[in-house]
Amino acid sequence: MDTSVENENTAIEKRLLVFILESKHFGIELTKIKEITDLLLTTRLPGARSYVKGLGNLRGEIIPIVSLRERLKIGGAEESTQLIIVVGKKINYGLLIDKTEGIFNVKAEVSKSISSIFSKDIETSFLKGVIRVDDKDVILIDCEKLVEINE
Repeated sequence: MDTSVENENTAIEKRLLVFILESKHFGIELTKIKEITDLLLTTRLPGARSYVKGLGNLRGEIIPIVSLRERLKIGGAEESTQLIIVVGKKINYGLLIDKTEGIFNVKAEVSKSISSIFSKDIETSFLKGVIRVDDKDVILIDCEKLVEINE
């Protein structure tokens, strides 16, 4: 029996939701996503961090709405048309994105370091790295580190 074929077939694969933000491709593991929805009306929170746009009501569940564009310090006007509802450790939250690209099966290995892509003044602790998906570099987001809830 040829074991090299077996090893290729048993390679760990992940499913990623790939989306676009300011012409850059980002990805989140599908297991971390509850749903994708249209934008919600938000109520602004005084004193909240600048990237927290407010609270939204998703069928009775109150969730914080986060501008990924502001969290990553990507310039340009907010052009978000969709909201990804992410399952967090303590609370679910919404991420504003421009557009979804699709769901892809990828090998689990991250191919490139993230520090070389962003300038030194941008926090990258919540970025896992870069992986190649359909001839595009996709920046992987660590949802558990993206929005830290103070205890």
